[in-house]
Amino acid sequence: MTDRFEKSANEIEALVLKAARGGGLSLGLAEDLAKATAFLDLDQLAICPCHKGGAAIAIPTALDLVAAGDGPQTVVADRATVDAYVASIEHHTGQTLIWDATSTGAVFQRFERTKSVVHSSKGRRVIPAALNGHLTDMAAKTLVPETESSRIGGAGAGLTDND
Repeated sequence: MTDRFEKSANEIEALVLKAARGGGLSLGLAEDLAKATAFLDLDQLAICPCHKGGAAIAIPTALDLVAAGDGPQTVVADRATVDAYVASIEHHTGQTLIWDATSTGAVFQRFERTKSVVHSSKGRRVIPAALNGHLTDMAAKTLVPETESSRIGGAGAGLTDND
């Protein structure tokens, strides 16, 4: 059995998007998390952020408040997840976030319109088997059960997709 899986950046983003939706996140928060995975060091991830009530809600909320001038904001989150969100927001806004790491997360201070740090996407990566399995299980929660009643209700391709 393989203990690590190599995936493209797009495959990782799609898997995290589905896992986050399976974890109960709204579409917008799931998209934010998926976008941040381009900068996420998967080997440093200690806690899956795909669950409702976790870092995938706290971090974007804090960043939105800081962007609106309501800082500083403190978040409790895994360092790898914080780093990924910070890199993503700086990459997409072209602004620098002034922040401090804490033992339990981070304190976001403010955004500055200084020359932004250039963040490079991590691209194709290897995902540890345990994380891949967990994300796949979370993503599967978005699927409709394969039953006769679900097919009658319109699930599946049916005869319209028989090319």
